[in-house]
Amino acid sequence: MLTYFVKESRKNHFDYDLYVALDPEYLQEEWRFYEEQRPLWLSAGVINGLAWFFFIFPMIQLTWILSHRGTKSLWMHIAIGILALTGAFTEWISRFLYIGAAMAMELVVNDFNLNDWISTNSNDQIGWRALEVTHVVVRGLILYIDAFEWICLFFIMVFIHISVRKWRVHDAVTFGACWNSLGLFIGLLSILDFVAEILRLDGFQIFGPIAFWYGAVNRLLLMPLWLIILGFRLPYALIKLNEPVDSVIDAQRQSTTY
Repeated sequence: MLTYFVKESRKNHFDYDLYVALDPEYLQEEWRFYEEQRPLWLSAGVINGLAWFFFIFPMIQLTWILSHRGTKSLWMHIAIGILALTGAFTEWISRFLYIGAAMAMELVVNDFNLNDWISTNSNDQIGWRALEVTHVVVRGLILYIDAFEWICLFFIMVFIHISVRKWRVHDAVTFGACWNSLGLFIGLLSILDFVAEILRLDGFQIFGPIAFWYGAVNRLLLMPLWLIILGFRLPYALIKLNEPVDSVIDAQRQSTTY
């Protein structure tokens, strides 16, 4: 997705005045660009959806551990799981909707007559203008659905930060303070990413690079680092969570034996 953002923001033929004027020749150049980059944004959409799908599993396990098997702060940990599922669901919905709409519009470009609408051989090219207006509306609709995942990620990170702070009152070793602060910082960057994504719709040339840099730092550096550290700490947290239960079972066995 970030690679596609780079290519989209560095289009050599981009001309804002021609774009808002719906110049037919310029619009045809735009659709040639979309055709060339179709494999890129298709694969990016699938990978982004899969990333959210696999993100659900460590979040569910983490909430189960932090809630002490559903016995502490139940509402907050249920909210984390619901937000993770909602983020993944909206990501898949937005991807399927946009991919379906984009492929249908590509079919219109390749197989339908977009040049002569008023009369035969009029070459009015009204069809290109109508197509691009439809494309803008579809992108605006999907943009808010797609950007909602950053809101979900923000609340997930805030709730995890609060829950880990409570955990660290009794165990300051399993989950580090720096890792917990990193999660909160990722949540704050997610809000900025949401704002930049929305503003891209109104000012692409200005906010497109901003969205790219926020996304690059958050998705390629901070989020993978946070997840890698979490992957190393979850087994130890699960062991410590089981220790009190195991000790009680051993005590019961000893009392039964003696």
